[in-house]
Amino acid sequence: TLDVNQVVLFPLTDRLTGEVSLQRQDDPRGLRKTTVSIAPVLVIGQYNYVIFRYGLGILDAGLPPATSPDERAVSHGLTIDANRETESLYLNLSVHGEYYPIDGFWFLLPTVAARAPLTERLSLLGRYFFSYSSDETLGNAVLTEFSWPLSDQLSVKAGGTVSVESVRTAGSGSPYNNEWSVTGISGGAYAVTPALSLRYHLEYIGRFGAPDGIRNILVLDASF
Repeated sequence: TLDVNQVVLFPLTDRLTGEVSLQRQDDPRGLRKTTVSIAPVLVIGQYNYVIFRYGLGILDAGLPPATSPDERAVSHGLTIDANRETESLYLNLSVHGEYYPIDGFWFLLPTVAARAPLTERLSLLGRYFFSYSSDETLGNAVLTEFSWPLSDQLSVKAGGTVSVESVRTAGSGSPYNNEWSVTGISGGAYAVTPALSLRYHLEYIGRFGAPDGIRNILVLDASF
């Protein structure tokens, strides 16, 4: 899977920042999705901010037109992301929803997260995800992640997730079948300068009853 996301932030007023992003996602099945998003970021007080993001996505099934004349589908996504960040505490509450008009499919993804120090140099991030879609599929996942600095410029992290997806076995009203998966996470961040940092994320995905996978994420964060 290839996932490229480019984000640009620009100040509008003292308490309002604009965000524009372009994301491209390709997976091994031939599915390709391009999403253009815009968002105002509203700063409330010294430590709080809320993001209101709208994304327009174009999904390409990667099939020849003769095979699938309607291979392109449009999606509309909306995210409300509320955050509180201090030097020692991070709290997050967000809700993401997405709708595909071509077939009426939609899903909701609320999440809640917190990060707090355990010792002077070790912190713990916990995040809970819940999802529900129009085909009555339910999802629950818990992420835990430890991070600690090795120097002023270099930090590392390690953690994992446990998730379960509950799928109807034979349509609406039928019993649920639970599909479990686990992941192992490692990574690091290096601050080249105060305005330039590099982050790497490695994730092993273990699925019960399905092939395992590996995800690599490389992030370059630059401020101008």
